[in-house]
Amino acid sequence: MGRVKSLSNSGSFVLRKDNQNAKGEYQVYIQYSLDRKIAKDKTDVWVKEKEWNDKAQKVRATHPQSVRLNKMLDKKKNDIDALILDFPSEKRLTIDVLRSMVKGEYNADEEKNQDFVQLAISNIETLYKTEKIGISVRDNGLNGLKLFRTFLLEELGEDSISIADMTEDIIDSYIIWRKNKRNNINATINKALTPLMKAAKLAARKGLMEASVADAISEKYLPIKTKLSDEDAEDEDVHYLTKEQLSKFVALYNVVKYPRTREYMDMFLFAFHACGLRFSDILTLQWMHVDLEKHKLKKVLYKGQVPHEITLNDAAVKILEQWKMKKRSNRFVFALLPDDFNLADEEELKRMRINKNTPIKVSLKALGHKIGDLSFNLTMHVARHTFAVFALNNGVDVHKVSRLLAHSSVMVTEKVYAKFLPETLQKEVETKLNFDFTPDYNTAAD
Repeated sequence: MGRVKSLSNSGSFVLRKDNQNAKGEYQVYIQYSLDRKIAKDKTDVWVKEKEWNDKAQKVRATHPQSVRLNKMLDKKKNDIDALILDFPSEKRLTIDVLRSMVKGEYNADEEKNQDFVQLAISNIETLYKTEKIGISVRDNGLNGLKLFRTFLLEELGEDSISIADMTEDIIDSYIIWRKNKRNNINATINKALTPLMKAAKLAARKGLMEASVADAISEKYLPIKTKLSDEDAEDEDVHYLTKEQLSKFVALYNVVKYPRTREYMDMFLFAFHACGLRFSDILTLQWMHVDLEKHKLKKVLYKGQVPHEITLNDAAVKILEQWKMKKRSNRFVFALLPDDFNLADEEELKRMRINKNTPIKVSLKALGHKIGDLSFNLTMHVARHTFAVFALNNGVDVHKVSRLLAHSSVMVTEKVYAKFLPETLQKEVETKLNFDFTPDYNTAAD
């Protein structure tokens, strides 16, 4: 019972001397400790200081009612200990659960009878308030849960379901209902399943749902046919920001309404300054991949799983230092993935890659409209193209640009950015090849 062993000294009694009654007596409290947090409650025992034996944890025999009072204390402690010992070993005993036990308010059956949909709603609101999701994700999630209540009402006769009654079969029925009654495609259904899956995982962490049930629910995502993402389609039309447009983008930083939008702008600007880093590598970038003192970034790239190392310019380091101060995550630089995320889970990583990029696309698209004069939607991949065009037009050799972009060969770079090479070559001729070994024709003899 690892969880029981983690309790500090099981439980102890404390004579609280900050509250004295008319008889000069102090109240005895009981307290438990879990992970350095305290769960405590008062007892009905009041004694004078000289009548309390703190070492023996009981009322001294000199008190005329010592036997009765000590029995009261023993019962209080034994009841709590019994709840702790009976707590399922496969579940996590949290400080909130322990406090409810100490206060005599714990009822496992009652907790499991909580409305699962309400738990999902509360979880969404918490994620939004802590800025882990944006307003569009919150609203979409809440609307999806309203539809889930409609499903429950039609299928079960009630618009709610307890945590104890939530099973993978319910999710299967919901998927079928969405397909048949709402004509939803798999991608739409997957979005609707996300808040339900997160609520299931939360219920499991709270010890209200079997971990196996939560895991089964979390595996219900449907396969979807996805077109190549922006970052996969390297041979698409090259969309990039000019220096003027990029300056307008930066000028919006301190006037946008939501802090989350500024964070997305940080990611875009870092991708640009970090030699066109793809979104998949922004998503999976860990603090262990960067050396701020040496201005180095070294990681295995998501696409192709190839080692990649670049020198970071001052601007890229400045952005990283800002995020270091935020302390949003101990592992992932931009905190887009939870610290315990398993990067070896390819399917989940693929899903998170799409899921996390969606709100960023929405925000960047809106910012693109504010910049004006854009004939394309602003995306994270535009940052990559912008870096490449800036580098080529500033005279960086195409072979070096190819290496910085981590292209498989320079031919890929030349193919994608072919139309920008003439301008680069023109500058090369004008600045580096503009030597003159011609005679002075004005003085030549006729």
